[in-house]
Amino acid sequence: MENKKVIFITGATRGIGRNMALYFARENYIVVGSGRNEDKLNEVREEILKISGDHRMITMDVTDEQDIKDAVKYTIDAFGKIDVWVNNAGSFQAIGPTWEVNTEDFKNDLTTNIIGTFNCTHHVVPVMLQQQFGKIINIVGGGTIGTFKYGNGYGVSKTAIARFTENLSAELEDTNVDTYALDPGLNDTDMTRYQRDSKVGQSYLSGIEKLFEDEIDVKPDVAPAWVLNMAEDKVTEFKGRIISVYDQLEELKEFAENTKEEDYYQLRLKK
Repeated sequence: MENKKVIFITGATRGIGRNMALYFARENYIVVGSGRNEDKLNEVREEILKISGDHRMITMDVTDEQDIKDAVKYTIDAFGKIDVWVNNAGSFQAIGPTWEVNTEDFKNDLTTNIIGTFNCTHHVVPVMLQQQFGKIINIVGGGTIGTFKYGNGYGVSKTAIARFTENLSAELEDTNVDTYALDPGLNDTDMTRYQRDSKVGQSYLSGIEKLFEDEIDVKPDVAPAWVLNMAEDKVTEFKGRIISVYDQLEELKEFAENTKEEDYYQLRLKK
């Protein structure tokens, strides 16, 4: 067990986070997954322990700093290190015109997505600096690089995470702690099923169903495989930048030289 890498995944009870937890268990990582729903945690725990017995699923709310402190300490006490931290937990509740959405839903999207990412990063970076290695991978998504009509809270929060990742990468430049932003693509999850099945989703995000009909969605292992590329130093030229699951690894490697002098795969203002 001492040679295995340890990955911590927030929001691991469902969707992309659950897919990551199972994928990395199969890749011989030690997985620590977190979530707020105890029943869902138990379901994933049962599934992941069928792969091996090294893994942990723990209750944690990314908006609760004490929860995060306890989770980081628990992981270090159990395994002595954290090699990779994935800020995956997210919220997309506010759907519709900005002036009509429920204000608490909008605030919750911002708090979970932006502040949750900050909270976790704030507490895990010191650990990684002390151990002199680590990877932080932030999940971005719809609205990050373009307009997201009727998904303003989600879109603006994910865009903020992309800039947060770039700034953080600059601050960590002379360390052995790297950070990346990953656009996980369109996945068949509880979140996207709600967008397709709910009345509000059908009213304002009807194009989502067409994307699934056109088979734009990706298979469950695609986003986790890109996290593995980042964890295993296969895309180091793109630290602090946004990589999409729709990119091709070999093409990125060929393109890598251009990233040194240009602002490719970063948020920029065109004039």
